[in-house]
Amino acid sequence: MRRSTTEDTTPFLRSSVVESLRVLVALLALVALASTAAAQAVSIQLDAGAFKVVGLPASSLRAPSAGWASVFAVYAGAGPGTDNIPPLVGSYSVENGALVFRPKYPLAPGPRYRVVFKGAGAPIEKMFDGPVRVAAPPARVERVYPSAAVLPSNQLRLYIYFSAPMSRGEAGQRIHILDADGKPLRDVFLPGQELWDPNNRRLTMTFDPGRIKRDLTSNTTMGPPIAEGKRYTLLIDREWRDANGAPMAEPFRKPFRGGPAVRQPPDPKTWKISTPPAASRAALVVDFGRPMNYTLLQRMLKISGARGDVAGSVDVAREESEWRFTPQNPWAAGAHRLIVDTSLEDLAGNKIGQPFDIDVFERVTERIPSSSTSLPFEVRPARHPQAPGSSRLPAEEVDHAPFTRRVHASYPRRVGARDHVRRDGRRPRRSGDAVGTRPRTGGS
Repeated sequence: MRRSTTEDTTPFLRSSVVESLRVLVALLALVALASTAAAQAVSIQLDAGAFKVVGLPASSLRAPSAGWASVFAVYAGAGPGTDNIPPLVGSYSVENGALVFRPKYPLAPGPRYRVVFKGAGAPIEKMFDGPVRVAAPPARVERVYPSAAVLPSNQLRLYIYFSAPMSRGEAGQRIHILDADGKPLRDVFLPGQELWDPNNRRLTMTFDPGRIKRDLTSNTTMGPPIAEGKRYTLLIDREWRDANGAPMAEPFRKPFRGGPAVRQPPDPKTWKISTPPAASRAALVVDFGRPMNYTLLQRMLKISGARGDVAGSVDVAREESEWRFTPQNPWAAGAHRLIVDTSLEDLAGNKIGQPFDIDVFERVTERIPSSSTSLPFEVRPARHPQAPGSSRLPAEEVDHAPFTRRVHASYPRRVGARDHVRRDGRRPRRSGDAVGTRPRTGGS
């Protein structure tokens, strides 16, 4: 009996379906391999405290509409209970074909960091350990500014310098102002404020301005944080931990007394400038007549000469009332200028030409204007020293006026000025010579 056509074509159809399935599986495998290869080409790295995504195609280096933080995030901590932790705050950039994230604050030893990148393909996640704890001497307070033992009753800021990076978020509970009986004072500093330098070694603490400015509610009800004539102690707890989690070597105490309030702004016209001689590297000295803000003195004054800014180093002395500038190269003779940023402050926050205790209703703008003023001074050549064995200086270098003043001091008042400097080479009279007599010579 003859078989039907359907029965004849069934094996062929079956083989075709099997072959098609094989081709589809192969294609899927190729796609998977391509995706895996692409995923393997993109990697996350940690380099010098910055997280990088490398191997991205150029088309992926354009910031998405929601920002880089929507696809690239770093989290501190891993494991149970860390899912709701917000990502680290920092900045994003594209550098040398890599997407870079730099945390705002340095990575801390101890916690692990989870990095997630959500690109075009499957998300990439990687874990990194924090920096290794380095055994180091315990931190201590190196110095505090102002350094004076008497602070104005309207003192605005304190600068605390540590020997090592410190942990953040503890200033409010570790820094105290004690009264004469050792009792901690409340609400002395601006609440919630903790300003650090990038290295976490200099802390700026601001006294509550509401208690400093007159006629404000806090000032009238609580008074200023520092009262004139009273004694206080700045205390910093030993329990404050450094960036490695170790407590300080010892507590810090600085006794001080409240002085009169300083309301008058600094006036550069009253400053005294002591100029060095040309061709020397002696320091230029500026006497302010009052203590100034130590930290601002490091960057708000500079020296300008005929060829531009003069390079050199700065030293602050005499309880921040004196600024010394030592040039990198010897002074050039000629006109110079001391350039002063008008944002420079004294201890009470008074700026150049602007008192801190101003009208409280003054309009505040987001943009802080920057301006400067300058004080001219002249660097003159030094006087030539007297040659060895010479009894007098060359005629063109004799300063007659000082010489005349010296002779006047040793002679009776009625002696004329024409007798003070002899043209015949003889020396002037001595104080014991009688007026009107001939000066004694060596043989008489």
